[in-house]
Amino acid sequence: MNRTLLIKGAAKINIGLTVLKKRSDGYHDLESVMQQISLADSLLFESIEGEGFYLSCTEAGLSGPHNLIFRAAELLSSRFGSHQEGVKITLHKNIPVEAGLAGGSSDAAAALLGLNLFWELGLTRQELLACAAVLGSDVPFCLQGGTVLVRGRGEVLEKLPSLPFHWVVLALPRQAGVSAAAAYRDFDRRCLGKPELGPLIDAVRSGSREGLKKWMAGEFTNTLETALLPGLQQAGLLKKQLQSCGLNPALSGSGPALFMFFDHYNSASAAARAVEETGARSYLCWTEAENKEWTYV
Repeated sequence: MNRTLLIKGAAKINIGLTVLKKRSDGYHDLESVMQQISLADSLLFESIEGEGFYLSCTEAGLSGPHNLIFRAAELLSSRFGSHQEGVKITLHKNIPVEAGLAGGSSDAAAALLGLNLFWELGLTRQELLACAAVLGSDVPFCLQGGTVLVRGRGEVLEKLPSLPFHWVVLALPRQAGVSAAAAYRDFDRRCLGKPELGPLIDAVRSGSREGLKKWMAGEFTNTLETALLPGLQQAGLLKKQLQSCGLNPALSGSGPALFMFFDHYNSASAAARAVEETGARSYLCWTEAENKEWTYV
């Protein structure tokens, strides 16, 4: 019987990010409060005759073996059975690439969830999280979702109380992608600052909107925002433009995407228009308390 399965891969923002040090394995120890948002890619799984795995994408250049979806499929197949039902995945891309929003990692997490169901592997949450950690530092969070305090290289997760609902406006400089690897290499070369996340963690745990607003109004919420990369310098200029409009943007991950929180839709919509007036791209979305949803069709 032909089956289809649709799974969402949600983007994330780093409300705060402190990069601590480079590890002997080449990764970096970090501390971050990550938040799932509604902007998402979708993965459509379809059964096909025979064995094998096929990937197509609505965005050119993303369907090759370098895609983390491929790596997720290869990992599950090698660890839990090499002779699985043939499957085609169609990736509908909505999250911008190289933006600091975990677009690739969210797709990998969605692939793990989907193939676990599609191939009826019966893997536990812990087994899936172990696979996620192999694929990348942001993949475990993308599998978990919600509001999470992340430590280690991204594999140590502490679930936090769900953030009160906020509208989120993303601002992205046009034609300015940032390689996460390049941003972390700049961290290794220079002594970048390390914001203290204690006040943010306290605000999230207490559900304090005022505490969150105070954090967002601060000048320094992300170690990587001072990295000397062209895309991040463009993000810095955009941040100053938006601050001159009375807004409080912050950098997500390795950037260059900026984000802003709002209590009310009208304020968020006005901010999105202000972003567009600078020539940057805007995305209007919201925080999400729940993780991926999947449905057999």
